Amino acid sequence: MRQSIYIKSINLKRVTASVFVGIVLLFLLASLFVTSMKNTKSYYIHQWFEKMSYEGFIKAFEYENGHFKLGNESKKDGQPITNILFSFITNIRLYDPKSLLVHEISSMTKFENNILVAGEGIDFTNLPIESSLTLAEINQNPNVKDPVNEPIKNPANPPSKTTNGKDVFFIYHTHSWESFLPLIPGAKEPNQASSPKVNVSLLGERLKNNLEANGIGAIDDKTNIGAELTKRHWDWGKSYKMSRLVVENALSQDKDLNYLIDIHRDDQRGKVTTTEIDGQKYAKLYFIVGVENKNYQKNLALAKDLNSEIMKFNKGLTRGIYSKNYKQGNGVYNQDLSPNSILIEVGGVDNTLPELYRTIDLLSDILSKYYWDHQ
Repeated sequence: MRQSIYIKSINLKRVTASVFVGIVLLFLLASLFVTSMKNTKSYYIHQWFEKMSYEGFIKAFEYENGHFKLGNESKKDGQPITNILFSFITNIRLYDPKSLLVHEISSMTKFENNILVAGEGIDFTNLPIESSLTLAEINQNPNVKDPVNEPIKNPANPPSKTTNGKDVFFIYHTHSWESFLPLIPGAKEPNQASSPKVNVSLLGERLKNNLEANGIGAIDDKTNIGAELTKRHWDWGKSYKMSRLVVENALSQDKDLNYLIDIHRDDQRGKVTTTEIDGQKYAKLYFIVGVENKNYQKNLALAKDLNSEIMKFNKGLTRGIYSKNYKQGNGVYNQDLSPNSILIEVGGVDNTLPELYRTIDLLSDILSKYYWDHQ
């Protein structure tokens, strides 16, 4: 009996079409990937690789190139490659127990601050604390009396250089209600340190006057952000949306404005926010840099330069520089509006006005020097 053998014919046109479609899809996917990576900030790439230890990074190279093992034979093995991959995929660090909880319990995100430059004695127990208040708390203490301001120490001689009547610094206060317990009679708890009248705007006014004494034109915006939020039925979380309107309006009216300074105060207590220098107490300060904007690197460079100058005066005066993304805060902080934007937290709820003014006076001199050095 003859067996019949059938050979299934191959449709070359169909195969060719399938290969062509596959190649086109591959190029489309590659194009989409490259386009999406185009907007990926270096900050996030740093975050991805930060999860991998140095030993793990070298181990990954060793799998591909044996030469990386040379000189490392005597060293003990670091983390197993499985641990490295697990941390990379899950964002859980087996050597750091708090990483198991920090992304599941929202209140623990404050312990995930990204310390770019650590201040003296800083650890996760004394990290910055951002206040979160209701509208009622924001608008409390409306009748507090203005303190008697210390006079500005004007230089003996007029400044040798000026901005010729141009205002180049814009000082504002996103959390304009943030105040200090010593300025509010009877207040003892941090959530009582707020006032629509006596608040961080005093520091902005001091900074403005100091800059002008050094020949630099400045504007100190005194918008009552709390009142504006109340008028719009917005909660505390829309503070930066409100202050953005203020800053954009200022920039549209004055094209000479170049430096944007948002002054806040921390919610930490006095033992964390105060230092003593030559027998006098100063309020400590620190910088916040938002990573979710195009000016991140330039604003970070500015913060580093200023922080470095402060450390030259006294290392204990600065608590460092911190970055924040959308998960940790606003993430932008209006810093996309200028490459010369900084958010400065000066002191905490327990600091007195003389302590705060001493720090502002020093900051004024450092800002003035930085400005003239970059003209």
